[in-house]
Amino acid sequence: MVPNALLPKAIVALLPALLYACSEIPSKPPPGTVQRTSPRVQAAPPAPAGVTAPPPAAYAAPAPAPARSGGGLALLLPLSGAYSAAAESVRDGFVSAYFGDAAHARLRVYDIGATVDTLRAAYQQALNDGAGFIVGPLRKEDVTALAGFVPPVPVLALNYLDAGVAAPFNFFQLGVAPEDEARAAARQALALGQRRAVALVPDADWGARVLAAFDETLRANGGAVVRSQRYAQGAIDVSKTIADLMGVSASEDRHKALTAVLGEKSEFESARRGDIDLVFLAARPQDAQLLIPQLRFNRAGDLPIYATALIYDGKPGGDLNGLRFCDAPWLIGQSDALSAQRSAANGLSTATPRLFALGRDAYTLAAGLQRGALRVGDAIDGASGRLEWRDRSVVGRSLECAQINGDGLRALSMAGAPPSSP
Repeated sequence: MVPNALLPKAIVALLPALLYACSEIPSKPPPGTVQRTSPRVQAAPPAPAGVTAPPPAAYAAPAPAPARSGGGLALLLPLSGAYSAAAESVRDGFVSAYFGDAAHARLRVYDIGATVDTLRAAYQQALNDGAGFIVGPLRKEDVTALAGFVPPVPVLALNYLDAGVAAPFNFFQLGVAPEDEARAAARQALALGQRRAVALVPDADWGARVLAAFDETLRANGGAVVRSQRYAQGAIDVSKTIADLMGVSASEDRHKALTAVLGEKSEFESARRGDIDLVFLAARPQDAQLLIPQLRFNRAGDLPIYATALIYDGKPGGDLNGLRFCDAPWLIGQSDALSAQRSAANGLSTATPRLFALGRDAYTLAAGLQRGALRVGDAIDGASGRLEWRDRSVVGRSLECAQINGDGLRALSMAGAPPSSP
């Protein structure tokens, strides 16, 4: 097991300056201090013919002692371009865990740019520099491309290959995806005997993916999404769509037909369909504030509403009260150990804390794999979830679940939930 020491607060406070001002990370900073060095560019070996030379490493650390498997760590991320903010969050999380491990190996970080050519060049540079273990890349298409290179050293990719795509030997996969949240929400519902759902998801690719993951998990355990509807993100009034989803429109249509047959009006109160146990909602916070009152108006008020983690922006109360969702422990976990780790890392501000958590777990896994301390079937309580090495190459996540209350979050038990999908 990799040591889970806390990152010294002094290092955290100075780490942003270190990352951007220096090309070298000291391998063992003195306790409570950071050794500032002048930028230093190492001469790179010539790139192979036909390969564009990569940009210099963002920073590099001399190896204090080689890891048992030999070679240092190479972190490959798109630090320039459209995904730079996401990549920086992963990098900062990775480095925070790296400094928390007194036995860390040499670390070099490479910007892979935005094309397959720049990825290939950075990858080749990492091998030329003696990398013994590669972590990254982050984007799905880059992970697929790197797998196609059939790396000669172990890789921990930070996303998953498509189903049916064979992974090379020693090619491990870990990622964060809203599908994980949907599966966890379904497992939480199943733990409470709730098996039949209606779902309201955005008319977008991620909406289709979370709906499929939620439905598959229910169906694998005797349940199902019996009806689903899509909505346009940003739409203000989707009451007709919701009325159709909840069966209210059908109730009103039956009353109209009865009135036509009888030839006279009668007292009537619309009703929702009676064969469902819950509502599944995928929405941004701003959309949820509009959708939830319309759901409740259309007779969903007595049903539990489950959502993906995107719905929660850290502001409890209002129309979100009562919603249930599942997320990374780094964001909603309440253990003393997590609280201490978050406090120690609070000098690293990030707009994407889930990716920061992924970076921390990526280091823990990479160090453990490189040292031969992990085996298939092992599980680790990580920052992005409970990490479960499920087969030869895939490391999955189990999440924690909570309910939004007026004064914050209430943890939900997963006792009785079916096991995570393999």
